[in-house]
Amino acid sequence: MPLYVRDVGMSMATALLWFFNFLLAVTFPKFQDAFHNTGAFGYYAAWCVVGWVLILLFVPETKDLTLEQLDARFSISSKSHAKYALKQCIYVIRRYVFRRQGVKRPVISLPPQEYDYDHKEADHPRKISFDSDEKMPGGVN
Repeated sequence: MPLYVRDVGMSMATALLWFFNFLLAVTFPKFQDAFHNTGAFGYYAAWCVVGWVLILLFVPETKDLTLEQLDARFSISSKSHAKYALKQCIYVIRRYVFRRQGVKRPVISLPPQEYDYDHKEADHPRKISFDSDEKMPGGVN
């Protein structure tokens, strides 16, 4: 997060955290009385699953990306990112659950950009895979 918005962002994140802590503290005893322990925890578990699916579909991964890659990542529409996320889930299931070898990793298409220094005359969408199987220098992976 850039320094000029870090204090505002952290303030909002902390306020949201405390709001949901308060909401949980107020609603849990009522749910416990109405639905017993299993029902109360099941209710909150269902909301966790809904949140996980929404994050998977609509929040792009930004770990270990440069500023240029972040610009490219956020230039992608939410619909394209959601399709990519579903393809990525299918890839993970096929590759790691069913242990299939040779399954191709999904690639996301980026729109051409005017400030693309590598391909100035590129009039075709670029394809970038943000996941890497290569080892990073220094043995860090």
